[in-house]
Amino acid sequence: MVKRYLFLFAFLFSIFTSFAQQHYSSVFRLHKGVLNKKNITTRSVKGEEKGVGVLLRSNVESAHMFRNADVEVRLKVPESGWYVLEAETSVVDAEALKRNDQTGRLTLFATFKIGDQRPTKRIVFDNHRGGKQELGKFEINAQESLKIWLPKNLIFYTITLKPYLPPVAPAEAEVYKPSVVPSDVHPRLWMNQETYPIIKSRLNAAEHKQAWKAVCDVAVQPYALDIDADSEMFYDEHLEGIIEKKAFYYLMTKDEKVGKEVVGLTAKYLSALEFGNVSYGDITRELGRAIYTGALVYDWCYELIDTGLKSRFRKDLKRLVRDMEIGWPPFYGLESIINGHGNEAQICRDMLSWSLAIYDEDPEPYKYVSYTILEQLVPMRKFEYQSPRHNQGIDYGGYRFGWEMHAVWLYYRMLGYSVFDDNIKNMSDYWLYMRTPDGKMLRDGDMFNVKYSGSDEFYWKNPQTMLLCYAFSGDRLIKGEFMKQGGLPNNPVLFLMLNDPNLKPDYHLDQLPLTKDFGTVLGAMVARTGWEEVRNSSDVIAEIKGGGYHFGNHQHADAGALQIYHHGNVVGDLGLYLSYGSPYDFNFNKRSVSHSMMLLRDPREPLLFRTKTNDGGTRFSQRFPKTVYEVLNDPWFHTGFVRSSTYGPDALKPKFSYFNVDLSAAYSAKVSAYSKSFLFVNTGLEDVPAFIVLWDDLLAQDSGFENFWQINTLHKPVYKGDDMVLTSSFDGKSGQTYVNMLKPALTDRELTVWSGDSSTFVFGDMYTVKSPWPEAKGSRILISSKEKSAEKEFVTVFQMVEDGRAKLQEKYIDKGHYGYFVIGDKVIVLSKPRQLLNEEIIVQIPADKRYDVIIAGVKEGFWNLYTKGSELSENISVLKDRNVMFFEGKKGELVLKPQRVY
Repeated sequence: MVKRYLFLFAFLFSIFTSFAQQHYSSVFRLHKGVLNKKNITTRSVKGEEKGVGVLLRSNVESAHMFRNADVEVRLKVPESGWYVLEAETSVVDAEALKRNDQTGRLTLFATFKIGDQRPTKRIVFDNHRGGKQELGKFEINAQESLKIWLPKNLIFYTITLKPYLPPVAPAEAEVYKPSVVPSDVHPRLWMNQETYPIIKSRLNAAEHKQAWKAVCDVAVQPYALDIDADSEMFYDEHLEGIIEKKAFYYLMTKDEKVGKEVVGLTAKYLSALEFGNVSYGDITRELGRAIYTGALVYDWCYELIDTGLKSRFRKDLKRLVRDMEIGWPPFYGLESIINGHGNEAQICRDMLSWSLAIYDEDPEPYKYVSYTILEQLVPMRKFEYQSPRHNQGIDYGGYRFGWEMHAVWLYYRMLGYSVFDDNIKNMSDYWLYMRTPDGKMLRDGDMFNVKYSGSDEFYWKNPQTMLLCYAFSGDRLIKGEFMKQGGLPNNPVLFLMLNDPNLKPDYHLDQLPLTKDFGTVLGAMVARTGWEEVRNSSDVIAEIKGGGYHFGNHQHADAGALQIYHHGNVVGDLGLYLSYGSPYDFNFNKRSVSHSMMLLRDPREPLLFRTKTNDGGTRFSQRFPKTVYEVLNDPWFHTGFVRSSTYGPDALKPKFSYFNVDLSAAYSAKVSAYSKSFLFVNTGLEDVPAFIVLWDDLLAQDSGFENFWQINTLHKPVYKGDDMVLTSSFDGKSGQTYVNMLKPALTDRELTVWSGDSSTFVFGDMYTVKSPWPEAKGSRILISSKEKSAEKEFVTVFQMVEDGRAKLQEKYIDKGHYGYFVIGDKVIVLSKPRQLLNEEIIVQIPADKRYDVIIAGVKEGFWNLYTKGSELSENISVLKDRNVMFFEGKKGELVLKPQRVY
């Protein structure tokens, strides 16, 4: 009985102690500490709750470690452990300091020393957070001395201690047993016992000669790093590169002199490495690179590191891991491996490498990391990558996908097989198809590559991601793209580990189909007239997107958006990614209004996610799904569905490309129904290489809502008859895009154009932007139907015409459920987007020349085609999800019926 009570008492006491520690908070007022009165004076600030603070005397310079501390405080905590320190300060004369600040980022540092720990410099005041600063996480004994050296012009009031509470891992992660684990031998990172000799044997290949020389030249050159016990250092990317090369050189040559040098160099660097409380510049990326570098040395030089030194390595690496943005365990707040910064190097390279390297001594990190990758990331990407394009767009997609490919490779090389679905091998197609002849890209998502503004010579590149992709898939075209992007001279180690010199690059993209259907998860189609990669090419590239799901963050509210490239971007996006979450970013750049698409304004529509302006576009979202179940079952993420998508008749060089999408779900309930069809015709002509028929069919919930069919362009349009003419030019060649709206008629519509500085005027709100990019001074063309009915239809033909040439003749007849078009040598029947045709269709083929007949938007099943006055009859099978018929040169009156006859 006594034992039972003692056990109960101990149990309750442990709960109380844990609760007390978690909710413990203590404030230490510096003016009550031990003051170095030779240097320090006190000051009371009137009207402020902070009260009395301490500051340097006017005749004393800022903190110097060779003098006695300015202030000493005795810290007392309930029990030894990790605590978060916070500081409260103010500046003596903020305006004077700002005037004298040349950086535009006013920052004051103080130096702190806890007990016998290394002194550390921390931000105590800056423009961003003012005088309330979190100093960082510190290991503190039950009683500890805190010494502080102050900067000039700073009044320091209090230090607050709070327990450090790490992120809480999900219950599933706590009990998780990884299905795959590292072998009991090293190396494990980027190679195993089977692949190690293969990598080593390739070092002398001609393709590897330059990269291996770059490694050897650095590895054999001794590097001096002098750090004393009282010094810390900020990250050194150059040094980390040297460490990586030396470690790889040791692994390949077993040169113990270099191996022992790099082990000592890394140990010294990690022990002194301190990021402090710097938060600007996404510092977690630099943190992660240091962790990754340390993990490489731990793994590759494992046999040279004794037990004590391994322990020091792990302690320093764990200290750095705790400060990662996603936290440790890697489940902090809203961060996730699925999207955001958590879907970058943090887990997929840095923590995974660390957890693999130290697995023998500490398997817990691998448990958490493998849970996030194998149980969260892998199944989500298996679903998403059914559409071979990245939801975060060209730039962020290329960046984040590259880090995912690190995880792909690290598991693959460790195990000998891939844990990711094979559809990941197709993702690089996205960057091939979005490429424009001038070397740039069609727009998608937030484009952070500022070189777009600097030079017409710019060529978009992400060679590291291309390397990871082609080496995994064996795609010679992607290796050709890697070579065109300049290779990877700044990372010879990664190149030597992954590149197969027997895989020869292929530069001939014309073996790919001109049209790409991106599937149904991220519905889109890109259609081209050619694969020329010369700046003055006359090739036309067009993109239509919509249908599938929205994944937030850097993805835009652009379901249904159109882009056309012809001698430059002629129809597309005007948004610029200048800073995340700014009023311009959330009210223009990421919103529908900056894209070429339909707007419908319901004055009652709620504004979400810090938005101010009702732009009339699709639902703006900054939420993202974390599981396949959530994607499929939460309608918030749905943006509609692809009704039809096909191209032909030739699969490599199609004459037509057809895409029909239901976009109702992309908008709020203000839209009862909305579908859009896109027919791209590759004419094969020199004068008019392509034309597009675009049909928008929208049913508003209320006929009184303002409707706007909008296209955006870089130059103000001119007018010729019923046509708007958009101009584009690049490298001395020009083109005109004739935009002929056939429905509503000219008298039944209203036109508004916002150009130049006014292009960012959004229904009463102006979002001024300063940028040299041409998008900042573009034009938004808005056409409204005057018709008072709830249904709004816009039927438009775009003809891309070479400069000085005539456009093709057009004929259009409205047949109710479908439109009848004769454009050049093409006869087109195009159904209303919201319904598939299932009725008799009569087509009159002129006799003056040979015509191609395209009938798009017909119901799947058998159709019978016969020519009036003739015995000719044939049955045609129309496939589901394609819904198109194509045939050539049948002059006369053709009758199509939804039936099959003998």
